[in-house]
Amino acid sequence: MKHLLPIGLVFLAVFFSIPDARGQRHTKFGLEGQTSWIIPHSAELVPISRSNPQGVRFSYEKLSLEKTSWDNCSCFYLWGGELGYTNFNNPAVLGDAVFFSGFFEPFLWYRGNWQFRLKATLGTTYLTKVYDANSNPENTFFSSPLSFLLAIEPTLSYQFSDRYEVLVSAHYNHISNGGQKQPNRGMNFPGMGLGIGYWLQRPVFPLYEKPPLEHRLSFLLESFGTFRDNPSGSGRVPALGVSLALIQTLTRVNELGLGTEFSWDRSLSSRGEGQGFVPAAFISHHLVFGRVDFSQRMSLYLSSPDRTGRRHRWFQRYALSYRFPPGLVFGVDLKAHGHVAENIGMRLGWFF
Repeated sequence: MKHLLPIGLVFLAVFFSIPDARGQRHTKFGLEGQTSWIIPHSAELVPISRSNPQGVRFSYEKLSLEKTSWDNCSCFYLWGGELGYTNFNNPAVLGDAVFFSGFFEPFLWYRGNWQFRLKATLGTTYLTKVYDANSNPENTFFSSPLSFLLAIEPTLSYQFSDRYEVLVSAHYNHISNGGQKQPNRGMNFPGMGLGIGYWLQRPVFPLYEKPPLEHRLSFLLESFGTFRDNPSGSGRVPALGVSLALIQTLTRVNELGLGTEFSWDRSLSSRGEGQGFVPAAFISHHLVFGRVDFSQRMSLYLSSPDRTGRRHRWFQRYALSYRFPPGLVFGVDLKAHGHVAENIGMRLGWFF
C-alpha cells in the first residue's frame, strides 16, 4: 500500500491538471446523503453483510465552458474533490470509514433544467475496524486501515433556481487495499443517494461542434504493475506485465478491443508455483469521452490453475486512463475475480 498510495495521488494530481481555461469557469458545492447495502462474496460473509451503510458526502466541483476544456472529452464535465463519511451500521465488526477522493463527471445529457451525468471516483479511505485474527476475525472485507475507494455514480439533477439543484443518484462503491495485505476480499456496496447542489453562478452551455467520427482500427500497447505481499518473507514483491490490444471504434463513446497480456507475478514464484509467468487473452470495452477512457476487460488465463495459483479461469480488469496527445496513455486499474478485488495498479502505454 505504501508504494501505490503516492502513485495514486500523483495520478489524481495529473488528472486534475488537465487544461481548464479560466474564462468561463464555474464552481459548485454539493451535499449528498447515501444509503447502501452490502454484497457478500461468500457464505461466510453473509452474517456481517446484513447491515445498511449510511453516508454523507461534501463535494467541491469545477466546470469550464471553454472550448479547450470541452476538447478533453468532447463534452462538458465536472471535476473536483469529495470528503465523505460512511457508517457501516456494524460498529463492532465493520466500524466507520472517512474518505477523500477525486472525481471526473461528464454530462451525458442536458436539456433545460435537467442534467444527467456519470461520475467516476478514485480516492483513499480510512477504516476504523479491520481484520485482526484475535480481536476481529469476522471482518475479512478489510485488512488495512488505509485503503482505496473506487466508485461509479450516475446522477440525474434538476435545477430549480439560478443557484440550486436537487439530485438523485445510484452508486456502486468498492473499498479494497489493492491486494497489499491479506485477507483482502474488499467490499462492494451499491445504493441510492439524494442531494443538493449550489452553483456560485448558473452555467449557460455553449454549442460546440463535435469532430467527425472516425471508424478506425488502432493498437494499444501498455505496461502495468503493482506490488503484492511476499508469501515467503516480509515486504512487497512486484507484479509486472505488458499487454497488446487491437481496438475498433464503434461510436463516439464506444470502442471494442481484443488482445493478450503477459504478466510476471513474483509472489507466485515465491510460493513455488512455476516461475510466476501468467499469459492471458481478453476482450475489452472502452467507454471513451474524448481523451478519458474507462475500460472493462474480461480475461481468460491461458495457464492451468496450478500454475497461476488461483482456482479461477477468468478475471476482470477495470481501468480509468487519460490519453495524452499524440498517443501516451496513463491510468490506474483494478484486477478482480468476480466480486473479489485482487490488486490495484498503474498503467502506462501508447495508442497508435
